[in-house]
Amino acid sequence: MSIVISTEATADIPEYQFRDDLKIIPMGYTVNGVGYDGVTEKLSPKEFYAAVSQAQTKSDLPQTTMVTEYLATEFFEEILAAGNDLIHIAFASVLSGTFDQETKALNVLKEKYPERKITIIDSKSASYGEGMIAYQALLKKDEGASYEEIVKFIEDIREYTNAIFVIDDLMHLCRTGRATKNEAYIGTALHIKPVLYIANDGTLQPWAKVMSTKKALKTMLNMFLNNAKKPEDTNFVCVGHADNIEDAQLLIDAIKEAGYKNVGLYDFGPVIGTHVGKDAVSIIFIGNRKDESVKNA
Repeated sequence: MSIVISTEATADIPEYQFRDDLKIIPMGYTVNGVGYDGVTEKLSPKEFYAAVSQAQTKSDLPQTTMVTEYLATEFFEEILAAGNDLIHIAFASVLSGTFDQETKALNVLKEKYPERKITIIDSKSASYGEGMIAYQALLKKDEGASYEEIVKFIEDIREYTNAIFVIDDLMHLCRTGRATKNEAYIGTALHIKPVLYIANDGTLQPWAKVMSTKKALKTMLNMFLNNAKKPEDTNFVCVGHADNIEDAQLLIDAIKEAGYKNVGLYDFGPVIGTHVGKDAVSIIFIGNRKDESVKNA
C-alpha cells in the first residue's frame, strides 16, 4: 500500500515534477467551439494564448469547467482500487465548486473503501501555489513521513505558500469582467500593471498598481526578497508565465543572483491562463504567512 498525492490541472505542475505517486485530474477546455481534453488533445501555450489575445468579448474567451462529481469519482476510484491511500490537494474552494464536487465523490468512496485512508484538503491557492503544496508534500513523503504527518504538514504549509502575480493586459481583465472599460482604457494608456496575491482564504486580491512592466517585476521581486525563506532554507522557488518567457527569465535570473539555487519555471495552464491573460507572470515561494507577506512587502 502506498500514499498517493493528487491535485487538479489548475495546479499547473510542470512535467519535470511528474512522478508515479502524483496524480493530476485533467480539466478540459473549449477554444473557438473546439473541445480539448487537456491530455491527448490540447493546444500549445503559444496557440492557446494567441486565442486568448484575439478574444474581443468574454464569450470569445476559452471556456473552462470545474471538475464534476462524476469525473472526480472515476479519477479517485482508480487510485483507491489499486490499494493506495489518498491525500487530495484541491483548488481553492472560494474560487471554484470543484472542491465541493470532489468532497461529495470522496464521501461516497470512503464508504466503498473503508480500509483506505482518504483526505481532501483545500489548498486555499491556485496555479502553482496549489502545485507547490503538492510538491512539498511529496518531498515530505520522501523523508519517510507518515500519512498523518503529511496531512498535518500540508495544512500548515498552505498558510506559508505565497503566490504573487502581475497581470499585463488590462483589456483582458475587462473582457473577464474584473475591470470596467474605463479602468482598462485608462490603465492601458498609463501602462499600469496590477500586482495581485492569493490571500489566506484563497481569493485573488489586488495588492499594488505600478506603471510599467519593469517596475511591476521589481515590485514582485522585492516582495519575494522581503518575505521568502533565506536561500539556505529554501528547497524550491518557481516562476510562472503566460507565453512570456522573457519576463519570466528576468525574474529567474534575479532570484538566482539573490542566492536561490533551485528556481523552476512553469506555464500557466488553460484554466488559470483564461483568467490571467497573455503575458502574466508569477513568483511562487514558501515564506512568511500570506497575510504577513503583504504587510512586509
